[in-house]
Amino acid sequence: MHRNTFINAPQLLNRCFQHQKEPRLFFAGQISGVEGYLESAASGLIVGIQIVLQQQTESFFPFPETCALGALSTHITNTHSKNFQPMNINFGLFPPLGKKMKKAARKAAYGERALADLDTWLQECQKRSPDC
Repeated sequence: MHRNTFINAPQLLNRCFQHQKEPRLFFAGQISGVEGYLESAASGLIVGIQIVLQQQTESFFPFPETCALGALSTHITNTHSKNFQPMNINFGLFPPLGKKMKKAARKAAYGERALADLDTWLQECQKRSPDC
């Protein structure tokens, strides 16, 4: 039997995977409430980037929720379910586009929006820290 051990991220973590009451403590990987190998590795990337930003700029800069990393971190920290369960990245986590489209066009639009928002995020991040 497989047991998936994880914390109650919506009650404990902010969008940068930092513990809300103990700011020196960060969680990444499966224990943080993400599901999957790629998602676990990505959560470690998020934590690493946010720690560097905090040390250099004294602030965090979460990924936009329109990209995969931002959508996943928003989901695990803002889920208002009494029975929180880990989640893989999927298109259902992304904010809606606001108009109906066929599946292929919708997925392409999600990707285009994510790339544009991530580019804006990266430019702003580089203004805050040259190491970003």
